[in-house]
Amino acid sequence: MLCTFLSLTLIYLIIVYSIRWYEFSNSNEYKEKYGGKTIFSDFQKEGYKSLIAFILEYVYVIAHLILLVADYIISVFQSITPKSISLQDTQNPIILIHGYMMRGLVMYPIKKRLNKDGYKNIYLFTYSPPWKSIDDFSFQLKDKIESVKKETGAENVDLICHSMGGLIALNYINNLDGTKNINRLIALGTPFGGSKLWSFSIGRCGKEMKPGSEFLKKLNVSPAGIKATAIYTTFDEMVIPYEYSKLEGADNIEMNYIGHVGLLFDKRAYKIIREVLKTSLSSQNSLLQN
Repeated sequence: MLCTFLSLTLIYLIIVYSIRWYEFSNSNEYKEKYGGKTIFSDFQKEGYKSLIAFILEYVYVIAHLILLVADYIISVFQSITPKSISLQDTQNPIILIHGYMMRGLVMYPIKKRLNKDGYKNIYLFTYSPPWKSIDDFSFQLKDKIESVKKETGAENVDLICHSMGGLIALNYINNLDGTKNINRLIALGTPFGGSKLWSFSIGRCGKEMKPGSEFLKKLNVSPAGIKATAIYTTFDEMVIPYEYSKLEGADNIEMNYIGHVGLLFDKRAYKIIREVLKTSLSSQNSLLQN
């Protein structure tokens, strides 16, 4: 059973990275940078970085799936466990929003680091079922935000999102009057321009992530009045091409040699998140003092 799981995960990654490498090697960006070279031309010089990044992504995907299974198990017992009380905090509550086909606990690596750095009111948010539309998930997020605001007494919340979670957040902000409730949006590997990989999708929200979809045409505007940061990676195997992870009007921050799932585990990515939140908190405190 374990060997089957590990083998299928490896095969999955080989397939999606093959698609990614094929797309990248035939892109205008690649031709301008490398001319007639192939992606194997400088393997001895630079290829080891890609190999290490691939192995790390394999490990991260396995950890990601383990957290997914753990979330399902934990959810069975949630109804009989006492609800935790929110702690008083001068910082905005933070809601963590997972990606496609996942659940809230996969965002735990970020939550753990935030708690260690002194952030108290961190909420894992799970939307479901996975075959619904992004609009449906955005309404679920709206209810979650109202619940968190009521529980903490906060006027605004910050959103940290991975993959499709960023589309849900942006849709809530732009189309469900969410601007008044959000202070900061941080997106990790979100396909704001879609992904060619979703050409293989048959689910409703998957179809909405195809480049040029009616949903993305409606959505692809910067969140007015919201400070937004989009962290993306050139080694992303799920957002193809990776440039589709950029958001117009946001602070777009590029990373290299880290995969799509790796953005949840990588220390460098978290350091960016922490600095963005610190900057946001400093600005908020300045406004309060004035």
